[in-house]
Amino acid sequence: MKNKINIGIIGKNFGYQVIYKSFLKNKNFKISGFSFKSKRNKNLKIAKDIKIYPDWKKLILNKKINAIAIATPPKLNFKIIKFAIKNNKHIFCEKPFTVSIEEANYICDLIEKKKISHMVNYEFIEIDAFRFFKKNFLNKKIKIDQIDLNWFVKARKRNKLSWKEDFSAGGSIMFNYVCHAIYYLEFLFGKIKSIKSSVFLGDKNNFDSVVSFESGTSAKIKVRTLAKNSIIKPVHQLKVKSGKNTYFLESKVDSLFNQFELKKNNKFLFKNKVNKQDFRIMPTYHNSKKFSSWILGKKMQIPNFFDGKRVHLIIYKMLLSSKKRKKIFIN
Repeated sequence: MKNKINIGIIGKNFGYQVIYKSFLKNKNFKISGFSFKSKRNKNLKIAKDIKIYPDWKKLILNKKINAIAIATPPKLNFKIIKFAIKNNKHIFCEKPFTVSIEEANYICDLIEKKKISHMVNYEFIEIDAFRFFKKNFLNKKIKIDQIDLNWFVKARKRNKLSWKEDFSAGGSIMFNYVCHAIYYLEFLFGKIKSIKSSVFLGDKNNFDSVVSFESGTSAKIKVRTLAKNSIIKPVHQLKVKSGKNTYFLESKVDSLFNQFELKKNNKFLFKNKVNKQDFRIMPTYHNSKKFSSWILGKKMQIPNFFDGKRVHLIIYKMLLSSKKRKKIFIN
């Protein structure tokens, strides 16, 4: 392809481990710049022709760069996105793209007036097992009797408090995990109509919710950060009961190499081969394909900033439901 999209990546950790490795696979992009504060080092195997920018503003101001991919701590996203919109750059952003519904509303109002492609990297809907389940079972309108989502993860070992534990900075159980669940549950089962939630942030870091869909189906959600001495095993499991059959869309979450698989009762319907690649790379690559398709074909794709805004709205309603201890409807 002669006319590639020149893209710059902002953010070193997820930006290198996932965004960089995913966008390298997409032949529609040429990675022209990388922005992070530290100098180029041997641990980052970045092509020598990619310019390193200590200042992300200078990357965005480079007129040869058409698009940016943001993988910074979420509290920085609002400022970066505003500057990118002002300079007419297409934007691919890791979730959450803002840290509040107010910021999300502001960004969506701003970008609606621009001819800019924009995506939020909600990855789970692009995981092969999720797509297989939706195409071969949910799209065939199986009768759903019960949905249970259990997502149990080990507590991270940290020497000091990180933004990932701080809700106001775009972290906590809500933005690390629950936001993903909201997006893929709506993708699989339709729009959420109401919620009744119990949220504990901080040391307990637990989340329970019953969500009702417009279809009349409901789901019970449990998300837990496990204590170090917990006897409960880490797992990410979506269990869907349909008559005599029970479907299990499941992954162990011991490491980032664990892939999702699908079982019906005790029989595998979709089984992954042993894979030593971060499970986030391929779904991020698929989202990058949608991003380049939007830029080149000028046809809106999902998940975009407006989808991200809806996730923020539902998170806000979940917190409100927990505070008021009652069911809340999504407008």
